[in-house]
Amino acid sequence: MKRALISFLCNILVALSAISQTTNTGNKAKGEEDAPPPIASINPSSIDFKDQVAKKPSKPQRITVTNTGGKALYVNSVVLEGDNKEDFALLRDTCTGASIAANKSCVIDLTITPGANERRAATLIITDNAFDSPQRVKLIGNGINSSAVPPK
Repeated sequence: MKRALISFLCNILVALSAISQTTNTGNKAKGEEDAPPPIASINPSSIDFKDQVAKKPSKPQRITVTNTGGKALYVNSVVLEGDNKEDFALLRDTCTGASIAANKSCVIDLTITPGANERRAATLIITDNAFDSPQRVKLIGNGINSSAVPPK
């Protein structure tokens, strides 16, 4: 009786193990289980627009977001936050709503138009499906009076 019960339980465990192995791999696309998760690599990690004449837009500065992971990186949003966010502008954003394949990139171009003759700061926040989301890019610049700019 004991041998029959032990044999029965062993058969159940073997059957459950086989079912577990087929269901864990049966639903994934070929190679998907081996691909590393998406990784958002941001370059540069901060931007200093330096001195900029107040009320005049700067030259654009570019941020590149590259997926250095294996699975697709989906960028949900790119927004400006911080005390002086109104002084910064997104000129071009190819990232929001994009699904970026492994080793591919999208770009964000920004400018500053300082509203005052003082230091201006904001943060660009990139929300995506990477493990360390959201990514943050510090933005700073310094508004200056036009008379402080030497003639060229």
